[in-house]
Amino acid sequence: MAPSLKLRRPTAAPGEGGSDRRRVLARRLLPAGVAAAFFAFMTVLYLTGQRSLYEDMLRSWGVDPFRFPFVDVETVLSAVRCMHQGVDVLTANPCDPVRRAFDYSPLWLLLAKFPVTEAWTMPTGFIGVTSFIASLTLLPAGRTRLAVMLIALAAVSPAVVFGAERGNNDLVLFVLAAIAAALVCRTPALRIVAYGAALLAGLLKYYPMTLLALATRERPARFFAVAAVCAAVLAVFLLTMGHELTRALKLIPGGGWFGDMFGSTMIAGGLGRQYGISSETGAAVRIGLTVTAFGAGLFLALRQSMTRTLDRLADLERMMLLAGGLLIIGCFFTAQNIGYRAMHLVLTVPALAALSHARAGRAWTLTLWATLLLLWAQGWRNWFFSTDAGRQMVFAGWILREALWWWTITMLIALVAGLLVRSEMSRRAFPRLQVPA
Repeated sequence: MAPSLKLRRPTAAPGEGGSDRRRVLARRLLPAGVAAAFFAFMTVLYLTGQRSLYEDMLRSWGVDPFRFPFVDVETVLSAVRCMHQGVDVLTANPCDPVRRAFDYSPLWLLLAKFPVTEAWTMPTGFIGVTSFIASLTLLPAGRTRLAVMLIALAAVSPAVVFGAERGNNDLVLFVLAAIAAALVCRTPALRIVAYGAALLAGLLKYYPMTLLALATRERPARFFAVAAVCAAVLAVFLLTMGHELTRALKLIPGGGWFGDMFGSTMIAGGLGRQYGISSETGAAVRIGLTVTAFGAGLFLALRQSMTRTLDRLADLERMMLLAGGLLIIGCFFTAQNIGYRAMHLVLTVPALAALSHARAGRAWTLTLWATLLLLWAQGWRNWFFSTDAGRQMVFAGWILREALWWWTITMLIALVAGLLVRSEMSRRAFPRLQVPA
């Protein structure tokens, strides 16, 4: 009889015994504390009129500051204000500071029920940033001092700072994903709340709908019940807001190939721009890389060694890894993404650091450092591969970043697929998948 791929369920990571709880709590709080101190310092600089130093620090991180913070918060709130004036914001939004038509989920427009004014922008932005910082306390504690330092480094990376400076709603998605991953490790009642958080994230920005795969933790009957409820909510959403949703999807902008964007389309577009290859050749390169990434990822996921690898992780580490992996894979293959969306990689860092510490394989150590390099990509590309260094250096930095992305995506596919194949739902509904390749 072939061995089962069912995972053990350790209740805590090594070192999280009762006598070490205070130390573990400190390790868990430290990354949030570092992020809080950094953002507090930047806030003081801005509010005390030290704008030059404030902007210079952001640029040193690789973040080009807007003329005021939280411009993406203003995008949503300005659309609401224009709606109060009878403006169709899906056609044009003259209330927006850069005249952007509203291209977010129409669910955000339910804020029109509130008396939104321009005075809402700053408080709303601060609430978003502080909520993000608070959600960092839900991450698993780093098992070593180095792991804690790496998680803290991820928490103040350019991807995170960029999203915070813009006040982008991906901060909200990160908070919902962290809540969902934390609660799915708890009681059945709290797991229902987790799936509600995952569904809300999906309704707010589409690609986080992948978070509903967290429900594979359930037995088939409960899984299908959760799926049915989510499908019903989604159906109501489409029936009531489907027209606005279709219009908003057509407005989603693209971007340049050598800037801070990322996604599976970048490789074809960049090579086309650099070497003039045809769109057909570019599409073939993209398809080839995609097939390779999923093929290699699934091959690794179905190996018996993956069971031993995932067994080294505590429950919370697995769920944060699954949530972060689902978000990054979902956005990578569906659209071009502005650099701040890489912030969801922060959710995967504790698990990758744990695998590196447990010496589960050099591949996971490489993936840990690749993940950190991607979170800091706007910084090191600005330091070493800027336009001042010449076009060839810019292209070299771009190639390095793309290689890091495709490596990381392949390994995340392996880990996510490995977790899904070994989930309670899969183990009971698809027993044949439990046979090692």
